[in-house]
Amino acid sequence: MKILILLRDGATNGITTYNRVLARELVSQGHEVRVWPYLEMSLRSPVRAQFQGVWMRPAFEWLLRHKVAQFGPDLVYVSHFTQARLAQRLKETLGIPWFACMHNGHSPPRMAEWAQLLRGANGLVTMCENLHDLYAPLAGARPAIPQLLSRLPLPLPTPPVAARTAKRPVLTYCARLSSQKGPRCEAWLRAIALLPRRGDFEVRVIGGGSHLSRLKQVAGELGLAAHFVGLVPDPAPYLETTDVIAGAGYALMEGLVRGCVGLGLGFGGCWGVVTPDRWDEALAVNFGDHCPHPLPDDPPSIAAGLLQAIDLIGTEPAHAVAMRCRQVFDPTPIAGELAEFWCSAVTSAA
Repeated sequence: MKILILLRDGATNGITTYNRVLARELVSQGHEVRVWPYLEMSLRSPVRAQFQGVWMRPAFEWLLRHKVAQFGPDLVYVSHFTQARLAQRLKETLGIPWFACMHNGHSPPRMAEWAQLLRGANGLVTMCENLHDLYAPLAGARPAIPQLLSRLPLPLPTPPVAARTAKRPVLTYCARLSSQKGPRCEAWLRAIALLPRRGDFEVRVIGGGSHLSRLKQVAGELGLAAHFVGLVPDPAPYLETTDVIAGAGYALMEGLVRGCVGLGLGFGGCWGVVTPDRWDEALAVNFGDHCPHPLPDDPPSIAAGLLQAIDLIGTEPAHAVAMRCRQVFDPTPIAGELAEFWCSAVTSAA
């Protein structure tokens, strides 16, 4: 198949990570994939990538139409509302099927707009059970469209899961330190300050963003000798030596597959420690990013979760979670299932 993926921009976040991983895997399986704006350019020149993103709008469909027709995609895949509107315009002018991939929830007015827009889609993909439950009523409106509950694909590390010891545990928070995840990191720092023998831990923060300077100030006020790594192209070297990772989505997943004990700390608050018996529940809400009810976000609650996580360092349950993650987030079956879904939906609509 020929697949065209339209993004809002090339910003470093979970959506671009998802599409980068997915595109590579689809290509390895024999499909031809193009991603606009070009993600490789976003890594080399964020300004140029941002400029390219400006054209991914329905108002410029008349300019993009010829270029899209030259490629001749079998389908268009989108992750944002504006690009979904563009995909619908391309369907009306070129007859190209389009599919929406949902990574988060929206306000009621925007959900109502999505409900109308999805009437023209050929299928809907969601990334966790809670989002599936949220969007199923929209996709089930007449005329109903096919739905797929998928997963986030992740490049898996080749080394075996490293053994961990609790000698001097490394506690790491990994996320984009913006207006939403920045305050989560601050609460996490304050939680560490509440731990008994807090000097026994090495504290590490991976990520950049508008809250970085504020977080450094908070760490200093708390007397925490935290190491702020900043935004890095690959967090793997830091995660290999991490014992407890806090975060959600890809940031947490990249630590879990390497054997870190995970503390779900996402948009929704602190979900808690990821254990084998709570695995399905954790996955259903993307480790706290998409929970259907409020989660605690206060430092004492996070501190309690950290203490539980520290007790699991180097244990069999932690290893079991790592192996389960490597199985569930393997990009090969995820891309294969998605391609099969696309093909079936397009064929049935023909």
